[in-house]
Amino acid sequence: MTPKQKRVLDFILCFVEEHGFQPSQLEIAQGCGFESLGTVQHYLRILERHGLLARQSNAKRGLQLTGNPTLAQEGAVPVGAFAQGGNVSFLELPLVGIVAAGKPVHAFELADAIEVPSAMAGPGNVVYEVRGDSMVEMGIMDGDYVAVHPQSVAENGQTVIAEVNGSITIKKYQRKGNTIQLLPANAAMSPIAVTEEDEFHIRGILVGSMRFYRKWTGKSST
Repeated sequence: MTPKQKRVLDFILCFVEEHGFQPSQLEIAQGCGFESLGTVQHYLRILERHGLLARQSNAKRGLQLTGNPTLAQEGAVPVGAFAQGGNVSFLELPLVGIVAAGKPVHAFELADAIEVPSAMAGPGNVVYEVRGDSMVEMGIMDGDYVAVHPQSVAENGQTVIAEVNGSITIKKYQRKGNTIQLLPANAAMSPIAVTEEDEFHIRGILVGSMRFYRKWTGKSST
């Protein structure tokens, strides 16, 4: 759990203890010093993946604490599949943006950090949050996080974070002569053809991916 994620959770816990009900997203933004509700929603999604929160859609005070508040305050929160593997060390990397696994989305920057297994934390590496399902056949799902090594060139077959006309996507890189294609790992989707008229550059090469799972409660879903 990063310091900003912990700040959001601590604010919610303190608010509930003081008022007896959950804060609204606006109250979280004001209490944590965030300028937009989009930032609040970003952190709430992460806390959901940690298994610490559940949210009721279209409700002003739709938050529900589901995890162990004591463990959460101490920072002892499972961080995903790798945490189940035993003795795995983690390092913090910058979480710099959202990348589309599907139709490219407009590139924008985040200013956050996230813990990743140390094997992914090479010099200069950064992390993106994935949206979409164009890379599912590689095991990269909607909501996963990918560690990326920044570089501007790639070899055929490598998975890249690419920017096309100001939008960003994750795809396999394929170049033949002057023709570039960005290939999905999903048979139901079509490649993106990059032409000479397009503004194109590679942001980096995929290093690894990880996924946060909801905390298992032992209850059947059936």
